Amino acid sequence: MVNKLKPLFCTRHFLFLIGLIAVLLGCAQFKKQAGFEQGTLVVYLNSKTTPTSLNFTLEEIWIEDALGTKTVLPIQQKEINTSLPSQIILARGELKTGVYTKICFKISRAVLLKRGEIYPLRLLNQGVVSIPITLRIFPHKTNNLFLNWAPETSIKAETFSPDIKAQKGKTGLKKLLLYVSNSGEDYLSVIDRGSHQVIDAITVGSAPKGMTLSKDGNYLYVANYLSNSISIIETMTNRLMDTIALNIGFGPNELTIPPFSRILYVTATDSNAVIAIDTLTKSILKKIEVGQRPIGIASSADGQYVYVANTYSNNISVIETYNNKVVNTIGVGGEPKYISIYQRYIVVSNSQSNNLMFIDSHSLKVVSTAFVPSQPGRIIPGLRGWVYVAGQRSNDISFVTPMLNIAPRKLSVGKHPSGMTLDKDRKLLYVANLRDNTVSVLDLIKEEEIDKIEVGDKPYDLVLVGD
Repeated sequence: MVNKLKPLFCTRHFLFLIGLIAVLLGCAQFKKQAGFEQGTLVVYLNSKTTPTSLNFTLEEIWIEDALGTKTVLPIQQKEINTSLPSQIILARGELKTGVYTKICFKISRAVLLKRGEIYPLRLLNQGVVSIPITLRIFPHKTNNLFLNWAPETSIKAETFSPDIKAQKGKTGLKKLLLYVSNSGEDYLSVIDRGSHQVIDAITVGSAPKGMTLSKDGNYLYVANYLSNSISIIETMTNRLMDTIALNIGFGPNELTIPPFSRILYVTATDSNAVIAIDTLTKSILKKIEVGQRPIGIASSADGQYVYVANTYSNNISVIETYNNKVVNTIGVGGEPKYISIYQRYIVVSNSQSNNLMFIDSHSLKVVSTAFVPSQPGRIIPGLRGWVYVAGQRSNDISFVTPMLNIAPRKLSVGKHPSGMTLDKDRKLLYVANLRDNTVSVLDLIKEEEIDKIEVGDKPYDLVLVGD
């Protein structure tokens, strides 16, 4: 009897499992059809400074659709005052796709600081503020909502009535832009360099890192480290135009396009290789084997060579662009990560040995070494003969020249500075601070930080457009 029942039991058990799987698949399909896909929303608050300080505390932020369905958003900044930067991120969270018609704040406290005195302000409607919006959340994209706050018209008869309005329509194109790759997420922040405010977000692949511009400035190429792809952005429209899948290399990190060339070279860090891509046909031309864990990459001024920093091999690979072959290898210090071209020098930052090496580009010999403590990172040519070096542990930018073996000058920035870019006309240096999610703006004449811009998670690289 037992032997006869056992097959019957197994058959029923098998049919039950099949039915359960079918139900689960049906639910998943139903959710997809019902619009349960999600997108990311980032809420920005733009404001102006006032002679008197106005402060208020946010207790809750939520957003509602046309049916009044409420979705609470995680608050990024609870204490709001007019001494903060002109733009801050109020909230960031995931939302179901669809159209939303209202964003609401619950304010628990508001005070006015005037001539050293604190004046509490009354709150209307128990501190609840409702702002009409028209916002569509698209799936798998980063969506922005910009709110404009006018502090000077937010107080009436000792009552706080915040004058906050949603910015209508898409921000117009700006001449001077700064692109930021947020490597902890999947999008670029677009900053207007006139106002130093984020004006747009462009969804790309996962973990965007290095970026480079086409020679005419019309296209921005972005290396997506975890998606194993290259995103192509049209800078006139800030639109994602195309994506190139890297099927023969893994971990795209840094990029360069040599002068007089249409070939894009990408370090495939996890494959110990450099990938050569034709930007016209968007086809992969060759996988070039280099040293272990290549990261930094740079082109010679004449376009004949590409130099690659091999972090775990402690050397530099020299690639001849004519035939895309490694023609030389230069031994350097401990764990070279980043590389740049300055005058007649190849400049390499050695993160483990804490120094910067200047290599003669003709003889390929090290001619000078400058000590830079606290893990030197990104390097770019600067003004007045300086090379700027990001101190990743010391949270500063060092000024170095080939003639000195130490860095005589430094400027403080945020935590773990990464990418840098220089606005030569306005004498401004922009620095991506990887661990505090900001971009520092340094005035090189005053030698001080004049602004700090909130961006996405783990900002890695910066590119200027419009110069």
